[in-house]
Amino acid sequence: MRERIRLITGLQAAGILAMTGFSTFASLLVELSRLWHLDPARAGWIASAYLVGYAVGVPVLVGLTDRIDSRAVYAGGCAIGFLSGAGFASVASGFWSAVAFRAIAGVSLAATYMPGLRILTDRLPSKARIRSVPYYTATFGIGVSLSFWMSGWVAQRYGWQAAFYASGLGPVVAAITMFFGTSNTPVGTEMSVPAVTRNPLDFRPVFKNRDALAYVLAYGGHAWELFGFRAWLPAYLLFVWTRFGARNPGATTTNLASVITIASVPASILGAEFAMRWSRSREIRAVALASVAVGFGTAVAGTFSVALATLALFLWAFAISADSGALTAGAVTAMRPGEQGATLAVYSLVGFVGGAVGPIAAGAALSSGGGLDMPLAWWLALPAIAAGSALTALAMLFAPHGAHETEYHEAALE
Repeated sequence: MRERIRLITGLQAAGILAMTGFSTFASLLVELSRLWHLDPARAGWIASAYLVGYAVGVPVLVGLTDRIDSRAVYAGGCAIGFLSGAGFASVASGFWSAVAFRAIAGVSLAATYMPGLRILTDRLPSKARIRSVPYYTATFGIGVSLSFWMSGWVAQRYGWQAAFYASGLGPVVAAITMFFGTSNTPVGTEMSVPAVTRNPLDFRPVFKNRDALAYVLAYGGHAWELFGFRAWLPAYLLFVWTRFGARNPGATTTNLASVITIASVPASILGAEFAMRWSRSREIRAVALASVAVGFGTAVAGTFSVALATLALFLWAFAISADSGALTAGAVTAMRPGEQGATLAVYSLVGFVGGAVGPIAAGAALSSGGGLDMPLAWWLALPAIAAGSALTALAMLFAPHGAHETEYHEAALE
């Protein structure tokens, strides 16, 4: 039991630390846009470069976990994370260099997030494995929140370059924490089936697994909304703050973004727990439609006051996160032995391609509406972000309603 606790807490802590660079550009988006004369569309492309890097790296890196020790992939990703943060701080000076280093940072996440889940679930028995998934995915929100807070705090005191240098240190500590958490905890025999006859880049078996495919597609819509929301959250807070004549916010908007993000973390766990007692697919669909409604409500709230807009953002962040754990648990339940890495690779690839579209779509909407300071621009951008959950609700119409949901409920509740 002691080893299991160390494994779970170690992988959770490592996942949080590996993400210290996730929100650094979003926290400093307005400052760097002014410094480098970026319009919202180009800023959106920089924000999405992180997710593009993830999407490019994840098929290879997560697919490799079917052939080699997942911990080696994880450690390599942490090294890339260090280089991406230090490289941005010392080299980036405009649009193209920023795109390049943010893409490299995305490759780092590709080598740590889903491989970290694989490291964890491969070492747990079935009941603990399924139950642990939403707790692991919830650490994503904690990592994003920590990144918002750290970036704003360091940048206010030492400048934006220092914030990026600091973001590179987290992955180094993450690698150490991961190895400590997994020491003396081997892969379980149930999950150690090798895919020796399949190329790690051959994902055809995953597309034949229709039970998993609905969750894969739904995750794409979820990530569209999630990453669009997080990429533009500090900028929207700054817009509302300045619209109502408040004083210079300093680090207030990034601190608020951090609190909003961390407050949404329980939603993933609660949503997954509720899905154990109801139809998972129906729960995800209901949450996704509610998130669309709250997204439109947030645009309305921004016309009244900072307080009302902030409250709406809290509600929206909660709704966005509420189906995250249930989606990943559904995919984990549906994946077959020998295809775990391939299934997680396709799941992540489709998800983060959707995630890359979200910030770009919002940035394009902001540009067409006149820019970051125009109310019309945000009336266009926020629905563009919420469109992701509409796609999730549509994809869940094709989710399985039989055996895999029953297996999940029985295993999780035992």
